[in-house]
Amino acid sequence: MKKFEKTVFKAIEIEGLIKEAEIMDSGIEDNTMNTENINLKAEPFNDYSQHDTGDDTDYHSGETDFLPFIKSQSTLNDTYEEYVSEEDSELIEHPNKYNDLHEYRCDLDTDYVADVYEHQSKRRKMNNGEILNVSEEKKYVDQVKTVDNDNVNDTSNISNKIQRIMKNMGYKTGKGLGKDDQGRVEPIEAVIQHGRRGFGHYVPGLKEASLKWNPKEEEIKAIEDIEWLPNMHSETPQVMEMSDWIKLGPRKHTIDDEDNFCNPEILKQIIRSKTVFDKLDKVEMRKARTRSNPYETIRTVNFLNRAAVKMANIDRACNFMFTDPKNLNSNELLYFADVCAGPGGFSEYVLSRKGWRAKGFGFTLKNENDFTLDEFFAGPCETFHPFYGSKGNGDVFDAQNQEEFKSLIMKHTNGKGVHFMMSDGGFSVEGQENIQEILSKQLYLCQCLVALMIVRPGGHFVTKLFDLFTPFSAGLIYLMRKCFDTISIFKPNTSRPANSERYLICKKKKADTQNIADYLSHINYLLSLRIDTNDVLELVPLSILEADVEFIKYLKTSNDNLGKKQITNLLKIAAFCEDPTLTESKQADMRKECLKYWNLQDKSRIRPQIPKPQDKVREILRDSVSILRSEATKLKSDNARNTVLNQPYDWYCMPCGSGACIEEEKIATFYLGLGRRKVYRFSRNKWESVGDIKIELPANTLVYAELVYETKWTGKYFSKTRALHILDAYMLGGEDVSKYYLSTRYKLTKMFCDALWKPSPNDYICIRAKERFLLTPDIEKKLRVTPHRVKLPSAFEFAKNPLEFDGENDTAYVYSAFNSVLFIRSIAQPWARHISKKSHEYYVYNRVTGKSEYEIRDGMPNRPHEAEANFVKAFEERVVWNWPQDTQGTLNMANFVQMLAPWKITS
Repeated sequence: MKKFEKTVFKAIEIEGLIKEAEIMDSGIEDNTMNTENINLKAEPFNDYSQHDTGDDTDYHSGETDFLPFIKSQSTLNDTYEEYVSEEDSELIEHPNKYNDLHEYRCDLDTDYVADVYEHQSKRRKMNNGEILNVSEEKKYVDQVKTVDNDNVNDTSNISNKIQRIMKNMGYKTGKGLGKDDQGRVEPIEAVIQHGRRGFGHYVPGLKEASLKWNPKEEEIKAIEDIEWLPNMHSETPQVMEMSDWIKLGPRKHTIDDEDNFCNPEILKQIIRSKTVFDKLDKVEMRKARTRSNPYETIRTVNFLNRAAVKMANIDRACNFMFTDPKNLNSNELLYFADVCAGPGGFSEYVLSRKGWRAKGFGFTLKNENDFTLDEFFAGPCETFHPFYGSKGNGDVFDAQNQEEFKSLIMKHTNGKGVHFMMSDGGFSVEGQENIQEILSKQLYLCQCLVALMIVRPGGHFVTKLFDLFTPFSAGLIYLMRKCFDTISIFKPNTSRPANSERYLICKKKKADTQNIADYLSHINYLLSLRIDTNDVLELVPLSILEADVEFIKYLKTSNDNLGKKQITNLLKIAAFCEDPTLTESKQADMRKECLKYWNLQDKSRIRPQIPKPQDKVREILRDSVSILRSEATKLKSDNARNTVLNQPYDWYCMPCGSGACIEEEKIATFYLGLGRRKVYRFSRNKWESVGDIKIELPANTLVYAELVYETKWTGKYFSKTRALHILDAYMLGGEDVSKYYLSTRYKLTKMFCDALWKPSPNDYICIRAKERFLLTPDIEKKLRVTPHRVKLPSAFEFAKNPLEFDGENDTAYVYSAFNSVLFIRSIAQPWARHISKKSHEYYVYNRVTGKSEYEIRDGMPNRPHEAEANFVKAFEERVVWNWPQDTQGTLNMANFVQMLAPWKITS
C-alpha cells in the first residue's frame, strides 16, 4: 500500500512539474505579446517564433502517454481505493507484480522528468532567441509534430506493462477516461494568442484569406506609372441637354451589383476581402497593416500628417505641375486652394516648396476638422488664409458658402482664379466600408463643383475619391473629363495599398465649363434635400457613357487594376494578422528611395526652436550688424547739392510718417519676424516685442518699416486704422533680397505684402510696401499733401490696394501721415544714372572706367549688377528731409524744386 501511495504521489508531483513548465512558457508568450502591444513600430519579432505551437503540443503529448497518473486528485483517490480492494492481496501473493510496478515507477522518475527538463530547456532557448543548431532545431520540431500527429492514438509503441496497468485502471482503447467515458480522447491542442485576441478566438475567413496571399502578385517600386486619359472632345454639353440626364430613384445601400465599370469577380473579391476584417480587433488589424505596407515607414517625414507626403508623391508623379507650373512668372504669386483638407497637410507641403511666394485659401469644417496653422512647421502659415463663410461653419455642401468662397478667390486673384485646387475630404465609415462610395457621393460632387468655380483656365485640380463602381461616380468623372484637357485616376504609393482610396487628377482646365458647373450645382441642391426615395442615381445616362469607348475602357482598366492591388494587399494583411512574426523587408529601402525621388529631406518632425531676436538678427545680418545703429543724413539747404542733388536720378524718395516730433513707436526702424505674432522692433538699441499690435510676419523676416495711421472713406465717415509700411527689405520669409536692385526689392516686398493680406473682416493691421518715386524735377506733383479734412495734420494720398476694394466702383483713396521724405540711393558709386537727350532713355555711366550701358535694351534689363546699390549701401547712405512738418528749416519745397531745375529735360 505504501509503495503504491508513493507512486501516486510521484505522479502528482510530475503533474505539478508539467504545469510549472507550462506556466513558464505562457509567461514568455505574454511578454512577447506585450512587447508587440507597446512597440507599435517594432521590427521583426526575434523573440517570437512559430515554434510555440510545436512546443505546446509536445507538452500535451507527454501528458497523454501517462494518463493513468496525470489525473485530478479525486480520480486518483478513486483509483487508489479500487487498487486496494482489487489488487492488494494479489501484490502480496505475487511479489513480481510489485517489482513490475516499481520498475515502471523508476522509469517514470528518471526518463520522463529528464524529457520534461530537456524540452523546457529547448523551449527557453528558442524563446530567448538563442541559436540552436539548424539540424537540431528541425529535428526538435519534427519530433513535436510526430508526437502530435502519429502517436496520440497509436498504442503499438506502448509496452504491455503500461497497457495492462491502464486496462486495470479502466482505460478502454479509443474511449475517454471517467466513469462514463466522458474524458477527451484527443490531446488538448496548442493555441497561439494572436494580437489582442483571446486564446482560441476564431475570426471567420481570416486564416483562409491569409493562405491565398501570393507575394509575387505585389509590385513594389518608388517610381510609379501614371496613365492619362486625354479629352478629345472640344465641346461641352448644354444645360438643357444635361437636365434630361438625371436619374432619380430610391437610395441604394449596397454596392454588390455595381459591376458595369469593373470585372464582377474583382468586385466580389474586394467585398469578401473587406468583410473578413469586420470581426477583427482594430488594433491588431492596424498593426498588421503597418508591418505589411512597404511604404508605411515613410510616415509624415517632417510634415503635419501623411496627407502632406501624399501631395508630395502626387506632385512628383505629375512632374511638379502643381508647385512648379511652367507658365508662372517670377513676379507672380502661386495661388492655390485647399478644400475639405483640415488640418492642412496638403497646404503645408505646398508652402514648404514655395515659401511666402504661394498664397493659399482653405475651406473646411470649423472646430474639430479645422486647420491647425500653428503646426505648420515646414512652411509659412502666414500666407495661408482659412475661410468658413458668413455662417462660420465651413460646410462645403452649402451653396452660399460656395459662392462666397468663389468671390473671395476672385477678389484676391484679380478675377483670374487659383492656379490649382486640392481637396482631400473624407469621413469615418466604420462598419460601412463596402458602401463608402455611396456615402461619399455628395462630397465627391461638391469638391469637383468648387474646383470648376475657382480654378483659372489652364489650372489644375486634384481630389481624393474612393471606389468608382456606381453610375453616379462614373458620370462625375465623365463630366470632369469634359472640363479639362487630360485626367488621370491615380493611387500614389503613400496611399495605403489595401484601401480603396485613389485620386482624380485633372490637368489644364478649359475656359467654357460654366454649363457643367451649373449642372453640378443643381445636383447638389437635389442631394441636399435628403429624400431617400428620390435620390440622384445617375448624372449621365449609361448609354452616353458606353458610347465613349475610350472612357469606359480607361475606367474599367483603372478599377480592375486598383481592385487587384487592393485584394492582394488585403490578403497580405490577413497573412500578417495570422502570423505576427511576418514583416515587410523593403520598408527601409522604399522610404529612402521614395524620399529621394520626391525631393524630400529624410528627417523627423521637430518643433522649431524660437531664438532670441538679437541672435536671429546676428544670424541674418552677419558682418552687417552695424547698420542697426546707422544714422540717416539730415537734408538741408547747405548739403543738398552734395547729397541727393549731386546725381538726382540715382535716388528714390518716399513720403514717411516718421518725423522729429513723432513718438518712439511710430519712428521708422527695423522689424523682425519670427513667425506668426512673434514680431519685434529695434528701439533704443534693443529688440522689443510689438506687444498687442496684431501683426503677423513669417519667420526669418527683417524689414525697415514704420508704423503709421491710415484713414479711409467708408461712404459715411473716415475710419482711422494702423498699418505697417515697409520702406525697404533685407530678408523676406527666409529669402535674402538684400543683394537685389532697389526696384526689385520693392516689387518683391509688394508681392510679399499681397501674400500676407488677409481676407476681411479681420482685426490684423495691414502691411503695405511704401510707394516710392524716382527723384525728378516734377517731384512736387508726386509728393502730394492732402488738406486737414482726413483727421491727420498732413497726409499723403495714395490709391487703394485692389484687395481692399469694396466693389467695382470703389475709387476712394487711402491717406497716411506725412511728416518727412526719405531718400534711398539706387545706383552704387562710381556709377551714376543719366537720361539720354536724344532717346530720353535712362543709362548708367561709370565715371572711373568711362563705361556706359542703357538700363533697358531690347525690352530686357541691361544694367550692370555692380551699378546696383544693395540694401546695406542704400541704407547707410539714406537721407531724411523733414518736410513738410519742419517749418523752421532753411529748405522748403520751392527751393528744392528750383535746385532740380537744371536736370529737367525738355522735349
